[in-house]
Amino acid sequence: MNITRTTLVRDLALGVAAGLISGFFGVGGGIVVVPILVIALHIAQKRAQATSLVMISCGGIAGVISYALANSIAWLPSLFIVIGSLTGAWIGAHFVQKLPDRKLQMAFGVLLILIALRMLFFSPAASASEVPTLTALLIIGYLASGLAMGVFSAMLGVGGGILLIPILIFFFGFSQLLASGTSLLVMIPAALLGATRLTRAGLTNWPMGLRLGAGAICGAFAGAMLAFRVSGSVLQIGFALLLIAVSTQMIWRSVRHDAEN
Repeated sequence: MNITRTTLVRDLALGVAAGLISGFFGVGGGIVVVPILVIALHIAQKRAQATSLVMISCGGIAGVISYALANSIAWLPSLFIVIGSLTGAWIGAHFVQKLPDRKLQMAFGVLLILIALRMLFFSPAASASEVPTLTALLIIGYLASGLAMGVFSAMLGVGGGILLIPILIFFFGFSQLLASGTSLLVMIPAALLGATRLTRAGLTNWPMGLRLGAGAICGAFAGAMLAFRVSGSVLQIGFALLLIAVSTQMIWRSVRHDAEN
C-alpha cells in the first residue's frame, strides 16, 4: 500500500521521539507511541500496542550498540532474563487477545501514572556498580524478572524496561546506566516475539512499525549518548508531567466509554 509523504514524515518523527526516550531512559518507547497512536491517530489499543512492539525492537538494537560501547550491559544475567521474558511475552500475547480494548486502555493509563511517579520521586544511582556474582538464587531471580517483563511487554505494548529497570536496581544492585543497557538488550527478543504472535491475530501493522522503528533507531543513538553526558533530572520531571497529562486523558476516555455503555 502506498503511503503519503506526510504519513512517512509523521511516523519517522514519532519514531525519533520514542527512540530518544528509549535510549535515554532504557525503556522501549511504547509509553510515547501507544498513547499518540490511540488518542491522536485513533488506532485501536491492541493494534497500537502490537505495532509499537515492532518499533521497540528496532530502537532497542540501536540503544544496545551505544550502551555496549560504554560497557554498560550485564551480558550473562541478560541471558536468563531473556529466557524468562520470552515465556512471559508468549503468555502476555495470549491474554492481550482476550481482554477488551477499554480495559487495556485503562491499564495503560494507570501504568503511565505509576511511571510518572517513579520518574518524579526516584533518583537513580549515580555511580556504576559491579554485576553480582551469579548464584542459583540470582538465576531464579533473573528468570522471574524476565517473566514479569515479558508479560508486561506483550500485554501493554511497551518494552518492559519500566518494570525491569527498578527491579535490577532495587533487588540486584545495578546502577541506572547498567540497568538501562541491560533492559534494552533483553527487551528486543520479547518485543519481536510479541509482535510476531500478534500478527497472527491481524493486530501488528509491520509497515508502520518499521517506519516508526527507522526513526527510533536514530533517536535511540542520540538518547543513549545523552544519557552518558547530561543530567536527566529536568527532562525526567518534564516527561513525568507529560505522562500524567496523557494518562489522565486515556483513563478519562476509558471511563467515559464505559459510562456511555
